[in-house]
Amino acid sequence: MDVTPQQAETLQLIFERGAVSTSSLAEQLGIDPSTASRNLSGLERSGLISRKKGADDARQTDVRLTPRGKRIAESVAAGSSTSFAAVLEQLPRADRQRVTDALELLARAIGPADEVSR
Repeated sequence: MDVTPQQAETLQLIFERGAVSTSSLAEQLGIDPSTASRNLSGLERSGLISRKKGADDARQTDVRLTPRGKRIAESVAAGSSTSFAAVLEQLPRADRQRVTDALELLARAIGPADEVSR
């Protein structure tokens, strides 16, 4: 199934976090809550997510992946890894380790994914 880059990012985030509120999802993606809601509506129509009233706060909506959504999120992650590996294969062998080391250093400097969105 084809998903947009923003939908793929949304699925990945839900996959990593489990249930997440729409407002939290919007904040973590750096988009307006109304944009997040429209994005989620498309994913819900496609059967990739389900939305339910929050257990702690009925004003909030918890978003979860459906089994189909989980398969798509896993597929997107595998595709990203494959694409990255293909790009690395294009580099001269001597440069691959330097690029990988630099990316790991950058990832440590940025910090955990949940801190990036703050």
